[in-house]
Amino acid sequence: MKKPNIVIYAVLFMLLAATALLAYLNRGDAELRKALEENSEFEVRVGGELVATIGLQMLVDSDPQEFVAAYATSSTSPRDARFKGVELRLVLDALDVDVDKAERIGVTGLDSYYSPLSKEEVESVDNVYICYEMDGDVLKPQGEGGIGPFLLVIRSESYAQRWCKYVTTIDVIMPRLID
Repeated sequence: MKKPNIVIYAVLFMLLAATALLAYLNRGDAELRKALEENSEFEVRVGGELVATIGLQMLVDSDPQEFVAAYATSSTSPRDARFKGVELRLVLDALDVDVDKAERIGVTGLDSYYSPLSKEEVESVDNVYICYEMDGDVLKPQGEGGIGPFLLVIRSESYAQRWCKYVTTIDVIMPRLID
């Protein structure tokens, strides 16, 4: 066998081994995210620490708002849809999370899609929502062909590119302190 072929096979083997290792390490996160979806819950983490698990009933009891936003997917044309949900800033405020001290906020879905948000976006009134209804229907989970049970809606987004389906985790990322 020629030396260049050995190098190619060695690189391919290392890539395959790294992929298998990462899939193994990520397995626990996938199981947790699936359980959150099945229970209609999402986690709120601040600085990497779990501060709350929020269920659908908490959002329903938190003075949800109805609003219209342009809904579009990669396979459909934009259309106006009526959403019901709670502003993310109010959810975090109810948990005594000081968004102003955050570096940024990230939202992750069951499918590992990650949507970064600036603290300014989150603090903006009537902008970032965690929704649980669309057009009067409760959002179905991914397993039932839906986009829920929770959907991140950013009203200032023109094309819904950073909206996050199947929300499982809200991460409030705090700045690192240097000793």
